Amino acid sequence: MTTSSPSLLEALAAQTQATANLIRVCLALEWTVFSRSMMSVVTIAFFYLVYLIFTLRNVRQPLTVWEKLGKPVIKPFRPWVYSFLLGKSDPYANSIDMRVSTLSRGFCTAIMRDRHRNRNPFKSIHATALATFAETVGGLALMSQFKRRDRAILVSLSVKYLKKARGLLTASSEYTLEKDLTGSHEIQTEVIIKDRMLDTVAKMTLNWKIDVQES
Repeated sequence: MTTSSPSLLEALAAQTQATANLIRVCLALEWTVFSRSMMSVVTIAFFYLVYLIFTLRNVRQPLTVWEKLGKPVIKPFRPWVYSFLLGKSDPYANSIDMRVSTLSRGFCTAIMRDRHRNRNPFKSIHATALATFAETVGGLALMSQFKRRDRAILVSLSVKYLKKARGLLTASSEYTLEKDLTGSHEIQTEVIIKDRMLDTVAKMTLNWKIDVQES
């Protein structure tokens, strides 16, 4: 009994050590496979993102660009990439820190952060920044319905400033073009800007001249 007990304990210790070593090897192998898989996904996503930016940089249809950036691997980066591409086609939009959050046919919402560069002497967001924000959102909502050869130009606008704008702002615009509309027309769209408390801080009315081509 005195001889077999140490042998049994030694065998148990050896078995435990072997099991621990096996678990470490399995974990190391699994981590290696996982890390390699993640690196592959990141690499593919990066090159695909570069490809999309290159191919979409001159596309004039905002909804097409938005939908192209909706692929599963790219979608988490869509607001930033879309903002970058928007800044290339509309450089003045880079003067405000805005991100499109929703874009569908005839509808757009976006957010604008409260940055020091957007502020006025009264410690609120400058009226011009609000106007730029609203004009951009209204334009995206309208042009999301356009075909490749359709055009729109802003001819006038009016803004009602209802409250000092501070903090994160959300702008939304919705407009549906008449079905089978063709030719030159003047239309009016509206953009509402709200703050974190869902209070309306500004309303903008945009008057557009549009030229819609036949399908």
